[in-house]
Amino acid sequence: MAKKKVLLMGKAHSGKTSMRSIIFANYLARDTMRLSPTLDVEHHHVKFLGDLVLNLWDCGGQDAFYESYFERDRETIFRSVELLIYVFDIESDCPVKDFDHFAGVLEAIEENSPDARIFVLVHKMDLVAEEDREVVLEDHKGRIKDACNACGVLNFQCFGTSIWDETLYKAWSEIVTNLIPNIGVLESHLDDFCRICDADEVVLFEKATFLVISHAQAKNHNAPITAATAASPGEETNELLSLASGDHTTSATGDSIEPSLEAAQTGAANINPASNTSVMSGNTSNKPAVSSVAASGHATPDEHTIDSGHIAADASGTHDVAVRRRQEQKQQPLETRRNTPHFDTHRFEKISNIVKQFKLSCGKAQSQFQGMEVRNSRFSAFIDAFTLNTYIMVIVSDPGVHTEATLLNIKNARTHFERFIPRS
Repeated sequence: MAKKKVLLMGKAHSGKTSMRSIIFANYLARDTMRLSPTLDVEHHHVKFLGDLVLNLWDCGGQDAFYESYFERDRETIFRSVELLIYVFDIESDCPVKDFDHFAGVLEAIEENSPDARIFVLVHKMDLVAEEDREVVLEDHKGRIKDACNACGVLNFQCFGTSIWDETLYKAWSEIVTNLIPNIGVLESHLDDFCRICDADEVVLFEKATFLVISHAQAKNHNAPITAATAASPGEETNELLSLASGDHTTSATGDSIEPSLEAAQTGAANINPASNTSVMSGNTSNKPAVSSVAASGHATPDEHTIDSGHIAADASGTHDVAVRRRQEQKQQPLETRRNTPHFDTHRFEKISNIVKQFKLSCGKAQSQFQGMEVRNSRFSAFIDAFTLNTYIMVIVSDPGVHTEATLLNIKNARTHFERFIPRS
């Protein structure tokens, strides 16, 4: 079982423990108000994707503790670090001292763990007026860059975050992706799966946290989609967000989703009958999940359907090229890899937040979330349990791709992808 040492540092009351609790302990943002400040160092072993264990060191941010970190416990704290996550409080009343501590941490990391990857989070951005956020964040990024350059640190990533929106999921998705050892291979196979299924987009989420760990997007569309229903890849996901956040039976309000209790127990909820849109929970009961394809027996293999060996056979000819391409792309941030001018670059993290809160609501109703389907005249979206430690989302706009074919493809691909995703 692979263990990765992760340092979570920053001044006291900057929000370190709150974000950790939301991502890994299923806290709602409003519930973090009752958390106490971290004293000294708290150790947490967090399982991620089964076999990957994050040895998370949540370090208290009081001045007295920093003196200990830099002197008596310097080697213990900063040795063998895989990731450093440093959190700045955007409303700090002592920014000079904050940057002094940051510089000391960078020097200690360079001395004891020179290969550690560094992420800097400018936190509590919700406290800045929306029209000023970009300017304020860029100013902080410039000062952080200067501090890093002064310590000889050239490679780092910086994010603006808040526990009240999807920016927290965006940052942590990027962070944990850097810890997955075979991410390039996994992404190349997800590309193949997306192409074989004639999907517009495919997204892989980690099961417990629902963080995005991989994403594939169609390169082009050859399917005969009419002008009335045609959409660029990504637009369907934007519309899925609008459906999920609108005035429907399952809705996102504030920082949580409160689904209909009856819908959670029966496993079905109509979202917007007037627009022929529906959400169906695959299994929100306490009974084992049963594939709708297997139960109906009506799935007929066609040009959109794969068998369990098809992915490997189809991918074999292009696999080496794909892996090399992914290794090159891995040098870019996840944000850059999926950023196009057509759609919201935060769309996956918004869905992460919405679905995770819905899963928690199902749990409160003593039900188990298996998956859901959202459909309207423009696209179909499927979110389903995939491998032992992941969920998958498949977006399809081609009306010629039948629901049964997509569900069967997901089912048949599970065994193949288990080989590339760590499991316990």
